[in-house]
Parts: sequence; structure tokens; C-alpha cells
Amino acid sequence: MLRVSLLLAAIVLPAAPAAAADCKLGVLADLPVTMQNMRVSVPVKINDIETRLWLDSGAFFSVMPKAKAIELGLKIGAAPFGLRLIGIGGDSSTDLVTIKKFGIADRALTNVQFLVGGSDVGNGLIGRNLLALADTEFDLAGGSVKLIQPHDCKNMAIAYWAAGKPFFTAALEQEENPNNRKFRVTVRINGAAIDGEYDSGAPNTLLSRHAAEKAGIALSGPGVTPIRGIGGFGRRSTPGWTVPVESVAIGDETILKTRLDVIDGPISASNTAPDMLIGADYMLAHHIYVARSQHRIYFTYSGGKAFRTIGAVPVSAAPGALLPADIQRVAPVTDTTTPKTADEFARRASARMAQHAVADAIADLTQAITLAPNTADYYRDRALAYQIAGQRGLARTDIERALQLAPSDGALLRIRAILRLRERDRTGALADADAAARATPATSLDMVPIANLLARLDQPARGIALLGPVIASHTEDSALPRLLNARCWLRAQAGLDLDAALDDCNRALKRAGKQPMFLDSRGLVQLRKGDPAAAIADYDAALALNPKLAWSLYGRGLAKIALGQKDAGEADKWAAIAIYPEIVEEAKRFHVIP
Repeated sequence: MLRVSLLLAAIVLPAAPAAAADCKLGVLADLPVTMQNMRVSVPVKINDIETRLWLDSGAFFSVMPKAKAIELGLKIGAAPFGLRLIGIGGDSSTDLVTIKKFGIADRALTNVQFLVGGSDVGNGLIGRNLLALADTEFDLAGGSVKLIQPHDCKNMAIAYWAAGKPFFTAALEQEENPNNRKFRVTVRINGAAIDGEYDSGAPNTLLSRHAAEKAGIALSGPGVTPIRGIGGFGRRSTPGWTVPVESVAIGDETILKTRLDVIDGPISASNTAPDMLIGADYMLAHHIYVARSQHRIYFTYSGGKAFRTIGAVPVSAAPGALLPADIQRVAPVTDTTTPKTADEFARRASARMAQHAVADAIADLTQAITLAPNTADYYRDRALAYQIAGQRGLARTDIERALQLAPSDGALLRIRAILRLRERDRTGALADADAAARATPATSLDMVPIANLLARLDQPARGIALLGPVIASHTEDSALPRLLNARCWLRAQAGLDLDAALDDCNRALKRAGKQPMFLDSRGLVQLRKGDPAAAIADYDAALALNPKLAWSLYGRGLAKIALGQKDAGEADKWAAIAIYPEIVEEAKRFHVIP
């Protein structure tokens, strides 16, 4: 277990008239967090390797995927007998690593243990064995998560940052096993009581099907949008829906007319799983203090959307709609302190990007660059912001500057390779793709877009070879079907090792069911193997699920022509060209057509 005991600073709250002493909040650790999309990221040092991990208040123990452990050169050993990871998508076997030197928040810890296993969500996760050591303050918009030890605060309202402005409270639900130290709270969805848990590791808030039905939500009703797959630690992805919700109440805060994601089943197979994960979307929009010492949660609204969804565009309430008599609008409580350092500006920029405040994020990153002009990450982040803002020239300039400062950064090289390919600089794009492959860990999921790049640059065999180690290290992963399909598709496009391609596609379909992209890939394999009837069967099945798949239309057209159905085949080909005009050039490049 991680233990942090040094008092770094103290926050003093004024005492109530009857109090014998001032309430003091001893800051044990202040974790500087950056939002990587909707992931809460913190810098760490693992055996002298600087990297970043994500904070996951929903994980009972810190965990990392096997690929991350391999990347960091950690020795993987056996976990306690019978221990399994349970999460969204099922359960998983687990191993264990012990990190001899672990640096976080200027603290040097020794012999820190992480479980190893589960699906690769993209990084290692720091769980409640650190985040719930004491009171926990989540200020994601402010770029900080603090571990706090309160002194003489039993009867105090610990919303010190509100400074006289309205704040909310909720009861921190008690666990039968106090060692679990979960962030549990009762949530009322459309008035129905739901067992919720603050989970910073979940990008979006998520309801179980049981919770949705308990709240009277019609999963086939108006405004409901299907979701193809929701995944987590387990090996499977589960379908779900995005649904309209009349009200969500946590403590004395109520959010009206919103939308939430619902998974078709329980959150996990554990009998102690919550029915709602309150994700990073909600936590980013709020400043939250979890007072374990008081069994209470204090929070304020910081601004932005409280809930994001995988599915459709939110349906908003009518402008000027009257609020219920017992509900009043509350203005955001924002931190008016101006950042002073480059890191503080960059962290605030990441939160603003996650909230889609792109112009403000660019302004913050410009300040960060002014203060620290030789930091590649700031140019990279501003380039991505410029790209979203449609300022491609400025984005390109920042990428070049970032690569001058960090010439062996795999992610930057991959980005520039894509940009050069768009600019029709195939020689430069290939050089960058090669360099990105050398700079990227062989087992990383980041290798997949590099493999696809190499295929687009007429190097399919090299791309296929890159996928081998990635697949081998993700055999129990929910990403495995997608990885197998990626290799199947590259083999099919290039006409290489078609029997192995068919095996890849069959394995992907067996694991994940009838996914249109997987059927599309197998259709091309069948076409190239000289079985147009089998190809048409797969293409028909794919197009029944997604009528806009250009390659399925084009491939079906070729298969029909091969069977003598020229008019029907030409119609399919023209329909494909209307969707994706470059498909003829692509088909010629891969010798699918002369």
C-alpha cells in the first residue's frame, strides 16, 4: 500500500463560535493533475523512468495493463491466489509488480505494488490505496487532487474554497468493510434512489440497466440512442443506450433535463458494484471534498457540462423554462486565482480543453509557452487545440517546434506523419512513421495507428509485423477483436497470407459478435480468396448493420460483377464512390482492381 505521511501545507478554516480550536486541513500530498481528454493524469517516476498514470477513484487498488508493465521493464510476478479483477465487461486474471522506486508529488516511495491485468485502457491506474488514505479533494478544473488530514474539523463545513458562496453537501455512504474506502453516495435519478460511486477512471458517467429501469427510463422510448459497445477491465464490450433523464440529484444539488449513458446489464459482475458510476465528466464540472472524517461530501459547481455521453447530441430544455419552486439556479464557483507558473497554465488549459473551451485553452497554453518556451508538451497541446479550432497552419508550426525540442517523441512523429500524408509528402510521412515505430513500445496500442499508416504508405507487410507483439500482449483484452480485425484488414488489402487473415477475422467475430467493420474485413478476404458468393454474404450482413460502409458497397459490387451481375455491381460501386471518392485510387494501390 502507498503511504504518504509528510505534512506539506495547511489550510486553516475559521472556528465556529463554540469551537475550541481552529479547523486545520493538513495537505499530505498535492497531486498536479492534467486532463488527457477525460482521463485524470498525474506525473510519476517509476524506477527513474518519467511517465504519467491516471487517477481512478473507482479502483480498489492500483493496476496497470500487461503492456504497460512490459513497457516499463517491470518484473511481473504472481498475485495472491484466486484474486481477479472485476469491472465493466467481466473479470480478468491478475498478476503483480513491485516498483522499487516510485516518485509522485515530490515524494519518493519504495516497494509500491500494482496489480497487472485487465483490458488495456491506455495506461496504468492509481487506485484507492493512494487516493483514499485520508480525506480527498478533487479539483480537476483547477489541476489538483489533494490528500488531506483534517484536525479539529468535526463540526465544520469543509468547503473552504467557496468563500461564502453556495455549496452542496451529500452523505458519504458507509461500507460494511471500512477498508474498501469507496467514494459512495446515494443519487436520485428521476426521484429513484440509486447507489452511486465517484469514479475518476470512468470518462463518462454510466448507469446500469437496473438503475435506469428503477428510475422509470424507457430504453426504447423517444430520444434514446443505441451505443454499440461499452468496455472496461473485462474482456467484453457491452451495448447500451444514451437516454434522456428528467433529473439527477446528488445531495442537495439537482441537475435537470440531461442525458446519461446506460449499459445493458450491471456495471460489473461484483455483487457489491454500484448502479451508477459518477465519472470524470461530472467531477471535472465540480470541486469535491470527500470528508471521510465526517462521513460527508462537500462540493460546488465549477462550470461546464456535468454529463457527457457516448451517444447522440443532448436534447436541451426549452429556453426560459420555469424551474420547480424548490429549485434555484446556482452560479459556478470558480477559482479566481491566476496561474503563476507554466505548469499551472498548462494544467488549466487541459481542463478547459476537456470542457471544449478551446480559445481559453489556447490562451493558457500561449502563456505557458511564454514562461517555458522549451517545453515540447505545451507546443503539442496547443497544436491539437489549434487543429480543433480549424487553424491548421498554426497547428503545423507548433508540431514542428515540438519536434525540434523532442525529436524522438513517438506521438509527435505519428502526428506529423499523418499531416505529411495529407500534404501528399509520402517520403516525409514514411520517414516519420518509421521513426515513430522505433520510438513506440512494441506492445503499446499506439502501434496500431502506425501500422495503419505504413499500410497507407505501401508498406503493409511492415504494418502487419508491428501488430504481432501488440496482439500477443492483449490476448485477454476487450481490444483483442479490434486488433485482430486491424491485422485481418491489412492482410486483406494487401492480399497477403489470406488464410491467416481469415483466421483473424473469424476470431474477432467469434469474440465480439457480428460487428459491421469485422464483416466488412472478412468480405474483402473472401473476395481476394476468389469466393465472391461468401464475400457477398459478409457484405450484405455488414451493410444491414451499417448501410454507409464504402468498402462493403465497393467490394460487393466487385463480387456481383464476378458473378455476372454487372448492373447491380456497378450500382454498388458508384454508391461507394459517392460516400468515399478516394476508394478507387485506394483499391488500385492495393491491387484489388487493375
